[in-house]
Amino acid sequence: MENILKARMMQAGDPSLVEGLSRFFKTGKGQYGEGDRFLGIKVPVTRAIVKECWKEVSSGDLEECITSEYHEIRLAALLCLVRIFKGSRKDPSRQKECIDFYLSHTAHINNWDLVDLSCYELLGAWLVDKDRSLLFDLARDGKTIWEQRIGIVSTLAFIRRGELEECFEISDIMLAAKGRMHDLLQKATGWMLREAGKRDQARLVGYLRQRWNGIPATMRRYACEKLSVETVESLRQESITIRKSKPEDLPRLMEIFAHARSFMVSTGNPDQWAEDYPGRELLLKDIGSSDSYVVQAGSAVVATFVLRAGDDPTYRVIYDGEWPDDGPYATIHRIASDGSRKGILHLVMKFALERFSSIRIDTHRDNRVMRAAILREGFRYCGIIRCWNGTERLAYQYGPVTHE
Repeated sequence: MENILKARMMQAGDPSLVEGLSRFFKTGKGQYGEGDRFLGIKVPVTRAIVKECWKEVSSGDLEECITSEYHEIRLAALLCLVRIFKGSRKDPSRQKECIDFYLSHTAHINNWDLVDLSCYELLGAWLVDKDRSLLFDLARDGKTIWEQRIGIVSTLAFIRRGELEECFEISDIMLAAKGRMHDLLQKATGWMLREAGKRDQARLVGYLRQRWNGIPATMRRYACEKLSVETVESLRQESITIRKSKPEDLPRLMEIFAHARSFMVSTGNPDQWAEDYPGRELLLKDIGSSDSYVVQAGSAVVATFVLRAGDDPTYRVIYDGEWPDDGPYATIHRIASDGSRKGILHLVMKFALERFSSIRIDTHRDNRVMRAAILREGFRYCGIIRCWNGTERLAYQYGPVTHE
């Protein structure tokens, strides 16, 4: 007997759509959907076909379709399975057959849409009144990213009932996994957190606050999509601390300065810092004088700077301009970051202004990135100073003028 679902799907293919769908679902070599094939059928068309013929689909037909080489036919099988499951509410044994079929074919549920359009309506719905440990096992020990994604996305069935515990607990499992979390798992986990936040924003904010620095960027972005800009900025700022540098920070400081020198070169500023600047001896001197600080995101050191009070010898003579006053000031020197955080100068300025009312800073003429950042912080350009080695720097001051 003809497999009506497969036949209808084969007839519905549109060759003009195949290339675009293949590209969208990343079927190229080395991509997550490598080797998958498409007929060229959009999801609404697949849904319409399933709606018309799902009651005529046998278990054998489902087996043939779920193992198909064509992506859309596998999706059709899953959508049929969802309809059969929902249509068997009064027949738990039939529903159990659907779940067993689903779990025995996860090797063929191998792209994000196949997971997302089926798992919470099948596995999640089935587990609403049962032990949910299976989802934890899938998230933790799934053989593929697709099984892991099933583990987290299935919690949507609980979230929609206002039951959020599994979402947050499985998110922690994802965060605890060794190695970098796959981008598709970051997106799925962030999506579920966002959905949980729609039901209980305070709980989501509390969850993010405690884990902010350990959450990968993509996951964090998805989780925060429905939060206000002010809330996200507050979370970001709360995760940052500034402390005095220690001798044991030296290797990390050397890495940060190496990154900063490379960034300068890449942005058209190759001459500000020599290849060996600042050297170990100078950095240890800064640390020893208690003028060196590090910016920490959680436990990670992401930036460093020197904040030194008192007269700076290189600022005593200024050319092509003048200082606005001769009052006391502090100077920011050797500010550098690893590039993982934006707004470092703003953080440093906030820290400095809690201690001093007048701040001076200088930078190389070619350092356009820093020049723009300095002006954004409200500094005034004052003129040109010369460093200890005679090279010129553009000099700026921030703060009230102390004389007319």
